[in-house]
Amino acid sequence: MTAEVDLMNDKKMYVVKDGRLIEHDLPDYGETVIITLGGKVDRLETTVKKKV
Repeated sequence: MTAEVDLMNDKKMYVVKDGRLIEHDLPDYGETVIITLGGKVDRLETTVKKKV
């Protein structure tokens, strides 16, 4: 299977899970943590922060 990814877009993160490409939008400020279980991606946890 083949997928095309835009390498010029640095506001997105891509995760491959079970042969599927999952697109995740990154926050302007904050963090995204990838949680793995058994060596595979289980979930993404995003914390959004606001710059004052």
